[in-house]
Amino acid sequence: MQSVELSLDHFIKIWETSPANFPKFNRFYSEAEKLEREYNFEQIQEKMKAMQSRSAIKKLRNSNPESKFFPVFRSFLHDIFDFEQAHLEIILSEEFRNVSKDFFYQAREFGPELSPENIYQGLRNVWIMNGLQLMMNIPVEITPSVFAYSMIYPYSDNYLDDPNISGKEKQEFSVRFNLRLHGENVQPENHTESQLFQLVGMFEEQYNRADFPEVYESLYAIQKGQTDSLKLSKQSGLADAEIRRVCFEKGGASVLADGYLVAGKLTQKQEQALIGYGIYLQLLDDIQDLKEDSDAHTNTMCTSLETLELGEFVNRTIHFGRAALEEMKCFNAPNVDVFLSLMNRSIETMIIESVGLNNSGFTGSYMDEIEKSSPLHFEFIRRKKSESKSQRLAMFKKYFEQAKPEQIAKLSYF
Repeated sequence: MQSVELSLDHFIKIWETSPANFPKFNRFYSEAEKLEREYNFEQIQEKMKAMQSRSAIKKLRNSNPESKFFPVFRSFLHDIFDFEQAHLEIILSEEFRNVSKDFFYQAREFGPELSPENIYQGLRNVWIMNGLQLMMNIPVEITPSVFAYSMIYPYSDNYLDDPNISGKEKQEFSVRFNLRLHGENVQPENHTESQLFQLVGMFEEQYNRADFPEVYESLYAIQKGQTDSLKLSKQSGLADAEIRRVCFEKGGASVLADGYLVAGKLTQKQEQALIGYGIYLQLLDDIQDLKEDSDAHTNTMCTSLETLELGEFVNRTIHFGRAALEEMKCFNAPNVDVFLSLMNRSIETMIIESVGLNNSGFTGSYMDEIEKSSPLHFEFIRRKKSESKSQRLAMFKKYFEQAKPEQIAKLSYF
């Protein structure tokens, strides 16, 4: 899409002019405040663990789970991470709870072979698309396209990331998938392709190709971004500017497709804003996956940086993200400012946490400075990360292993 190329140029200029100085955050946390939040964290974690036993889950299924889970989750968000009341009204709204439940149920029906982790992977994209529905004054729900696009991630990403599948096989897969995206009648070569081709059919069910050509152009753009990302092997010898463009293209095209699959039509300003939002999320992913990408010899914008440069990269990412989210104000939902505040708060919290988890990559002075804006000590975060995965995921896995499909439909507290 020509609009993607123009928007990439626009955001590359914003990146190049984003300052590398340390950003100002809303607040710092004292030693006493961190210790208080860590105590609250431990208490809430114990309550979450108590909900994970088989007997507790059985009781939740036979009662009103919302009365048990949501007060605990609200405390987690408010008492530890200081999310505002207006933010909590969005996160914990009935609309968002219902779509999460519906997605789990539909995902289980469509792909019984998928693990809970796979479904959570898709759910992250559902939440992005639900947020866009909110910002566009569109009902927050699981449409055929919301479901299909969110399910593409567990299938295509896992296939392309599988080290046991050769580069040649991945290239051939990309060619066949691209043909199917363009409406060709392609025979799938394996189960993954069969599932993906069915998901493309769901797009076609909701959006006629003749009436909504931009929907499919956005899908071609994300497919091109995914294919180009195969060039990010360190053996490819790409220059820094080329790596940046590939990373920006992949992230920007992904959220642009979210927007078109939610709305069918977008203005030029909305297109550009969504591309910027997608780039910001890609930069977040690169920071979160710094160690994994380095170990896998995958080039991203930050894997080749020196220790001192990494701190500056995080600073620029935050400044860039704030500028990119300002452009999202082109959406005119009544509560757009509240939602953008929630988005920025959530992303910056994840960036700060990611720095703490990748502590060997940053200077000690940078770690000390950014830790002041973390509600928890970095050492505490690393310890909790090493102890267990998400408590919500652990609870869901126990339920998932026992429940029948009709029972999953009752699970509304995720």
